[in-house]
Amino acid sequence: MQAVMETAALHIPSLGSASDVKVLRYDLPLARAGEAVGASGLTDASADHQPGNLRVRIIEAEGLASRADGSACEPFVTVAVAELTRRRTRRTAAACRGPNVKWGQAFDFEGTSACAQVVVDVWDRPAEGPADLLGKAVLSLSECRVGVPHTYFKHLLEGKLVLRLLFDLDDLPSEEQEMAEFEAQYAASVR
Repeated sequence: MQAVMETAALHIPSLGSASDVKVLRYDLPLARAGEAVGASGLTDASADHQPGNLRVRIIEAEGLASRADGSACEPFVTVAVAELTRRRTRRTAAACRGPNVKWGQAFDFEGTSACAQVVVDVWDRPAEGPADLLGKAVLSLSECRVGVPHTYFKHLLEGKLVLRLLFDLDDLPSEEQEMAEFEAQYAASVR
């Protein structure tokens, strides 16, 4: 995605000694939201909206807040993929109680736009009433390299969430293969 550059000369008489100012770079605005301007000056919607496959793996959370009454929280996570024309949501299974939880669950989303956003909410499921929000993480696929897994450590209101995104234009590797690669990288980084 390369913006078109133009040079323009402006005459500003009120600056005194600096009478001519050169604008060295001028990026043309987007034609429409989500559409990049290519080198030809035309919009290239296929670059931003190219469909691919997305895997969101919710690994763990630690240091989550206790409830107001002092009891341990019972957290779960919802994963939403927001695109221009649709929104898809998945949810983790019930977890153990406490501030440190390991899920290790993966959710695959096929036909996901390369400019989609991933919204991850961490909730506490109380015995009665609606769930309480413990924190939120918003990630943009446009910031991810295609075919490269990205591991994120996101701070919540209290505590942190560890998740992993893998976006690829081709088929995704099996969950077992991807998890084995992750564990090998994680073990190497801990040493």
